[in-house]
Amino acid sequence: MRRKTLTIILTCLIILLATACGNEKKQEKATQKAPEPQQEQTETRQAQEGTEEVEKQGKEETAESKALAVYFSRVGNTEFPEDIDVISSASLNTEAATLKGNAQLIAEYIAEEAGCDTFEIVTRDPYPVDYNETVDQARDEQSEEKRPELKNTLENLDIYDTIYLVMPNWWGDLPMPVYSFLDQYDLTGKTVNVFVTHEGSGFSGIVDTVRKLEPEAKFNEALAISGSSVSDEEENVRNWVKENN
Repeated sequence: MRRKTLTIILTCLIILLATACGNEKKQEKATQKAPEPQQEQTETRQAQEGTEEVEKQGKEETAESKALAVYFSRVGNTEFPEDIDVISSASLNTEAATLKGNAQLIAEYIAEEAGCDTFEIVTRDPYPVDYNETVDQARDEQSEEKRPELKNTLENLDIYDTIYLVMPNWWGDLPMPVYSFLDQYDLTGKTVNVFVTHEGSGFSGIVDTVRKLEPEAKFNEALAISGSSVSDEEENVRNWVKENN
């Protein structure tokens, strides 16, 4: 009887020791697994930092706004002879022995100051060399609401956020080739800056017309420049670009 009791006691002690060892092993495993949440937090933080860096780079690229100076001028749309008399026409200039139009000069001033690209609106059919004939043709195109076919194409308008639109005042309105351009290209969401050369008539209704044609664009204050003194207005144009860039 006493031996049986001792056997029972020894068995219970063995069971208790085995249970204690098992608990110690479980505690050791729990202690070994404890750092895992900290490791997960570190990995999560690294992933977030990587995402934030990508987003930062994307914002920096988006912040780099690109501009384009679009212009329409007689030069480039007329096949002038080499010996053309620029003195007799207020719309023509020579710079470094090169024939240039008023709108072209302004677009170049803008491009140099803003560091932007340029695009010239060119018609498929050229305008007459004689100034009075060009005036008559412009009047007829306006009365017929004609849209002259354009010769060149702007392939990458989407990359530009700002448009400088430069043109002469023809019969108190946009030259019809500019209508052709605005019909062909959508300036929605872009900032449009209108520059108009004139011989005393100022803007007429040009700025309002462009606003109506591009109702979803944003507009800065426009600038009117006397065609007969374009070369003297370079500083004025550059200052305007600086103040509105």
